[in-house]
Amino acid sequence: MSKLVMGYWDCPFCGTKGNRGDVVNCPSCGRARGDVQFYMKGYSEGEIREGNERNDVEFLSAEDSAKFSKNPDWYCSFCNSLNSDNAETCGNCGASRADSEANYFEMLRKNKEREAAENAAQSQSPQTKGSSKSHKILIAVGLALIALLVWFFLPKNQPGTLTDFSWARQILTEEYREVVEEDWSVPAGGTLVSQKEKIHHYDTVQQGTRSEKRSRQVIARYETYYTYEDRGNGSFEEVAHERPVYDTEYYYVEVPNYVQVPRYQTAYTYRIWRWMSGETYTSSGQDHNPVWPEVPEDETHREKNKETGGGRYGVYRITVANEKGEPVIYRLNEADWKQNESIWLELKENETYNIKSSGGSFTLQSGDKKIKIANLARE
Repeated sequence: MSKLVMGYWDCPFCGTKGNRGDVVNCPSCGRARGDVQFYMKGYSEGEIREGNERNDVEFLSAEDSAKFSKNPDWYCSFCNSLNSDNAETCGNCGASRADSEANYFEMLRKNKEREAAENAAQSQSPQTKGSSKSHKILIAVGLALIALLVWFFLPKNQPGTLTDFSWARQILTEEYREVVEEDWSVPAGGTLVSQKEKIHHYDTVQQGTRSEKRSRQVIARYETYYTYEDRGNGSFEEVAHERPVYDTEYYYVEVPNYVQVPRYQTAYTYRIWRWMSGETYTSSGQDHNPVWPEVPEDETHREKNKETGGGRYGVYRITVANEKGEPVIYRLNEADWKQNESIWLELKENETYNIKSSGGSFTLQSGDKKIKIANLARE
């Protein structure tokens, strides 16, 4: 049978502390037990005690334990006094127990709910102003960001006169030269220089087994620990719990033993003639007449990707004088340089253009003619 422990209560009327749980009237003011909560001396609710940590627990004798009822006390609905479960009438006002409903635990629950609601209301009240203020700040920051985005993306017109052009072109070339390479075979056109055995790859091969030490947790024994539950009648009940204690057990298993075995193959070093990247030729100018640089072509030199024009690139810029007469340089920054060139060649020197910018995109307009450049970069 579980052991009982003496509980205590504090008088809510005069503040006297440490009244025994089997005392129904305060020794100091004589008032009947009212809205109280029982506690154990030196123990916090939910605390765990080991077997050797129970010397200060005030266990009740069998005789004293018999004085307490098995059920929680009940509250008188008329005077709010706490009465023993054995009593059929209130010891303070004489009212019948049949006219009362709540017991100790029910009243404790209601008190805690009321206290939690009051604390929530008190903590929320000062924060309401702060939260309202924070809300206003967030709204202000949000509006500022919106205004910034609107300003950034809202089209802005900047008239200017095109005063100058500049351009730069380049052609990539290839050179036909003899190189030395190594591979697992000699390609057509290659001249063998040397050969040797080299590691081509590794194979994973099992070579027997090996003993491997492992560990696992096993239950060695069970130990007892204790908690204490409020019985709602001035006493507490000691509750024993069991928990396992583990030991580490070691054992050995046989596992495959793998090794990496190198596999060799003949590697060939050879000479071979190949077209390789060569010199880059460039041309540039400060006018509106771009020309390509001259590229010498013979048996050992040629323009890269000449058939498709994939070795040619161009960069095109314009200088525009704004309303203050200040020069502003723009670079046509489309992905396709050919598209840049065609647009650039359409522009006219000394002609006034309206440069409309919106979110980094520019549109040049002259009269009814629009030339849209999706990414005209300002330099």
